[in-house]
Amino acid sequence: MAGWGDDPELERLRNLIEEGWEVVEITEDPTAPGGPADTVKLARNGETNEVTSDHLAFHRYVEGLREERGL
Repeated sequence: MAGWGDDPELERLRNLIEEGWEVVEITEDPTAPGGPADTVKLARNGETNEVTSDHLAFHRYVEGLREERGL
């Protein structure tokens, strides 16, 4: 996983959630190029979106989402 610096994908995920996108699935890929990565799938009004990152801050945020939403 990448370090603690800024992660544009984490910011993108936070913005989507603030805009009303609902988290529908969270997956981990331990064999992703560059190290383990998390993918968050979101849905809103029949549309879907995905955000993926191997960043440590993203992983920590996603862990919180997983617990909060029971995923």
